[in-house]
Amino acid sequence: MNHLKKFPDRASLLESQGGADGRIPLKVNNHIHTPYSFSAFRDIDEAVRMAKLEDIRVLGINDFYVTDGYGEFIRKCLLNHLFPLLNIELIGISKREQEDGIRINDPGNPGRIYICGKGLAHPPILPAKQQQKLDQIINRSNSQVTEMIRLLNQWMKHQQLDMTLSTGEVMQGVSGKLLRERHVARALRLKLEDHVGSKEAFNRLLQKLYGGKEADRQREDIAGTEDEMRARLLKSGAPAFVPEDGNAFLSINEIMSIIRDAGGIPTYPMLLDGTGGAMTGFERNKTELADSLKKMGFDSVELIPHRNGFEMVKEYASYFYAEGYMVSFGTEHNTSAMSPLTVSCRGEEPLDEELMQISYNGAACVAAHQYMTAREGKAYEPIDRLEMEKLGHAVFQHYFSPGKPIK
Repeated sequence: MNHLKKFPDRASLLESQGGADGRIPLKVNNHIHTPYSFSAFRDIDEAVRMAKLEDIRVLGINDFYVTDGYGEFIRKCLLNHLFPLLNIELIGISKREQEDGIRINDPGNPGRIYICGKGLAHPPILPAKQQQKLDQIINRSNSQVTEMIRLLNQWMKHQQLDMTLSTGEVMQGVSGKLLRERHVARALRLKLEDHVGSKEAFNRLLQKLYGGKEADRQREDIAGTEDEMRARLLKSGAPAFVPEDGNAFLSINEIMSIIRDAGGIPTYPMLLDGTGGAMTGFERNKTELADSLKKMGFDSVELIPHRNGFEMVKEYASYFYAEGYMVSFGTEHNTSAMSPLTVSCRGEEPLDEELMQISYNGAACVAAHQYMTAREGKAYEPIDRLEMEKLGHAVFQHYFSPGKPIK
């Protein structure tokens, strides 16, 4: 049963919390991946316990394509007294931008777009036809990666390496039902670790795997080693590269429809200068970006601040909030690199008071949306962002200290 259904009705909730006009910005991280897609964490329990240690009070799961982790995530959050936000991430294609060579929020693929859904309903309410679309995308992705594994085994045999991988062991050991090339790199690294003891032996085996070329990354650099494996073995021009199936990407409209049908809020995640280079043509001008996103149907955006400098995060987050957008922050944690869950800008520069408030207000909107969906269904009568923030604040007050202000 959805725990939010046990909350008082909207009027009673707001009245019991004194109108919920206060704004006490709790620490929020509204975007982490878990092992149900790919993650730095061993399991959901590790992520939740780490969040609790860092005094993060509101945490958002945000896996690619799947909601399989929701039940476990909710249970762990309730057990540790964190408020769970339920999100998803999908990848689509805009044919027009693809044809025009315009990068959106994928640094290397024109027309490719990442879209998040915030505050999905639980238990799931996605219609069967929409779920079938997601399942088909997962199956196509899994087929592509399965072919990568086959080619990788051929390559290892050619390099006279006495080891193989199978789709089954990768899925059972590191991936679950969704296969991505990151899973292959992790499974391969673990297999190499099992074959050797010393650092020198590991490096020799890696050099053999790379066709005689020395590795640039050190063994202890787990994330770097896995990234190097992907680049040298699985990416374009590498021996186990398999082109993506063009049918494995939905259109923007299809993704927006799936998210809304699942009870969520379509949200645009900004890349900005996250690749360390020039911003994409789609995002370069924040005024034009805001106009474009409104026309596409977005009224919610997200930043991953550790990818960007403080000034850029401040500029874009403040502007979009002032323009009426709901603004979320997160850390992703969708590589093997473990870093703090506390949201900060590039170089671990902390958020200032205004950004903390914006982050909290965004989380409050998602919490209010989840509450309204649970209580009244996804077709609830919409209210403006300020009222959503007040309602979300009341939800947090009730959750953390029923009948008392958050302290």
